[in-house]
Amino acid sequence: MLKKLAIKNIALVEDEELYFEPGLTVLTGETGAGKSVIVNALALILGERADREYIRHGADSAEIEAVFDISSLPARYKKDFSAYFSDNNLLTIRREIAKDGNSRIRIQNDLSTLTRLKELTSPIAEIIGQHANQMLMNEDNHLMFLDYFGSLDTQREILSEVFRTWENTSNELKKVIKRKEQLTGERELFLFQKEEIEKAALRPGEEEELIAEKKILDSAQELITAANIVQEILDGEEISVINNLRQARRQLEEMSRIDKTLEKPVADITEIDFQLEDIRRAVEQYGASVPNDPERLDEINLRLEEIYKLKKKYGGSEAAVLQTLADINRQLQEHPDVDILIAELEKESKLLRDEYTRQALALTDARHKTADYLTKLVTRELTELAIENGGFKFTFIYQNDDVGIPYKGKTVRPFAHGLETGRFMFSANPGEPLKSLVKTASGGEISRVLLALKAAEKKIKKLLHPLLVFDEIDAGIGGQTAHEVAGKLKKISEDCQLIVITHLHQIARLADHHFVAEKKTRQARAVINVHKLDKNSINEELDRMLALPENTTRHQKKSTTSK
Repeated sequence: MLKKLAIKNIALVEDEELYFEPGLTVLTGETGAGKSVIVNALALILGERADREYIRHGADSAEIEAVFDISSLPARYKKDFSAYFSDNNLLTIRREIAKDGNSRIRIQNDLSTLTRLKELTSPIAEIIGQHANQMLMNEDNHLMFLDYFGSLDTQREILSEVFRTWENTSNELKKVIKRKEQLTGERELFLFQKEEIEKAALRPGEEEELIAEKKILDSAQELITAANIVQEILDGEEISVINNLRQARRQLEEMSRIDKTLEKPVADITEIDFQLEDIRRAVEQYGASVPNDPERLDEINLRLEEIYKLKKKYGGSEAAVLQTLADINRQLQEHPDVDILIAELEKESKLLRDEYTRQALALTDARHKTADYLTKLVTRELTELAIENGGFKFTFIYQNDDVGIPYKGKTVRPFAHGLETGRFMFSANPGEPLKSLVKTASGGEISRVLLALKAAEKKIKKLLHPLLVFDEIDAGIGGQTAHEVAGKLKKISEDCQLIVITHLHQIARLADHHFVAEKKTRQARAVINVHKLDKNSINEELDRMLALPENTTRHQKKSTTSK
């Protein structure tokens, strides 16, 4: 229940603070007096997107605050949002709109997102206005109305997800079948390339190793000859560096026996002797080990030619060739044999079709039961709204489809929302056949049908929002019909708080509380003022709504009102 609504700098409202009570509350006023501003402010509190155009001219920001008593809400709801609820069951929501378009939302002083605000307030209040009439006037929305009344929304969403998955799988199957020849060719090419690269057994760094080995084989004779020359220089018969060095070492040793200062040069020349011997031995071994193998050289040349061709074909380097092989393996894994892929997709598509069929038929059955029950309830409610012996029902529409879903001896086209579409059928007069509500109902009749649907919702769902706001849904009705609509609103208000923006005195007369919106001029500027009326003021407002002249006597007013 709404207890308080404070509005500051919204449109022409400067600063208003309104307090509400249970029962039926009406808000009246002349056309253009600003009644819609109250509805817009409440809509912002419930999560409607903010616009800086809402801010009163000359103000830097606007602010709305609402306090709700949520004690009547189910325990499950309170548990889901327990973080926001205090011990006194009061919920305070404040929303600020700045000139830059930013909106700051606070719930119990904690900052919140717009999505969270909508989740929190959706069970608390509902605004039903001209847009609801417009939705009812669009047959595309009628199935949505039916699903809402039957609480079938979740079932419908699950079915839609199955349908989308089935549709995607079926489209993929068609695409694969259409491209079968191309995909088969691509796979064969991948397999050929995979075999070619794998057969080559290329190793990272192999080319560099082969080039180094080839370089040695190409110069084998030169290396052997050079090794022999080095050995001859170091320890040959004609020239022997080592022998000459050893003679010099022996002379130094003799000298050092006389002069001890030469012991260091003796040690150094001895070390050089050992090193030269090591070098000679290493060169000897190297010369003996240099391969002189023309057959191995031919093998290397052939292998390098093979690697060159692979590089030229698959990217220009060993790494590119190996990466190509990895890519081919991935492609083959992602695109298996086309025949196998088609078989898998056909199997998956059939399973999804069967699952869709099962769920769709279950949803269809639930919709028919909901439609039957809704027809009875709305017909009864319309009788109480001065449409006696009329008619109302939901007609289901199916589209034939040769490859569709079997249903009652025929095959029908499947949709994401199920097997059927449909429309509300209506007749306001006895003996007249039911016709499309959209094409036959007047504005006043549409308003009454909407009110009947809302009353039916109470009986179907066993619960109404704690707060309902009706924004001029009584447009286009009057006379006895207005009395019937007023009575129905009064009855609904017994189970929830009801705020009605209206021009009808018949509704205002039954109100428990009466507010009026007036447009005044203050300091050369228009200002909207909303205030609660006392008993005498209520009578004056009812007289205004009846358009009685000021000089009409009280007796004449009462007489006219009674008519």
